[in-house]
Amino acid sequence: MVQRGLPEASAAPAPAVSRRATPTTVPASRAQYRALAEDVALAYAGGPGPRAAGLDALTFQRVFVALVRQESGFNPRAVSPAGAQGLGQLMPGTAKLLGVTDAFDPHQNLNGAARYFTQQLARFKDVRLALAAYNAGPHRVEQYGGIPPFAETRNYVASITAATGLRAPAADPASVTPVAEASTPSPDTQRSISVWQY
Repeated sequence: MVQRGLPEASAAPAPAVSRRATPTTVPASRAQYRALAEDVALAYAGGPGPRAAGLDALTFQRVFVALVRQESGFNPRAVSPAGAQGLGQLMPGTAKLLGVTDAFDPHQNLNGAARYFTQQLARFKDVRLALAAYNAGPHRVEQYGGIPPFAETRNYVASITAATGLRAPAADPASVTPVAEASTPSPDTQRSISVWQY
């Protein structure tokens, strides 16, 4: 059976190499990774997290795909300077907690990223806070009582909400406004997609 956007496996047995190195099991282009992210998002769209945040299935899908684009540019081999890995830029400890054994496997990584994001949606019941928690950590959102004052995190939330057409609540328009300067998170929570290792 061929899944949408994925190459069909050959009839010959696969060579004894890691799954991520097997060309028949990994989509070949960024467009195919985007399609895979869309499919994974729809699988999680009706869950308690998106419902708690008031997101319908298509809005959740748009937000999740924008999150993956922001995190890795649909590069399954992306590694941030802080050590986040794969399409959803999962930190190794977070990946392990989510049951992701190979962060460079697109299916595992996207499912782990979707689980983690929906957990944050269920926890904070707000898409902007869930995005901030995905980027800086839920403890930072709780510590600051909202989106942390880190330029990276505020710009991350603003970029994704702008890309998906979400608007800031009238009571808190600054919550999604990009900022030029602010303190930065500790190196173990900071992520940047400007430098990737392939």
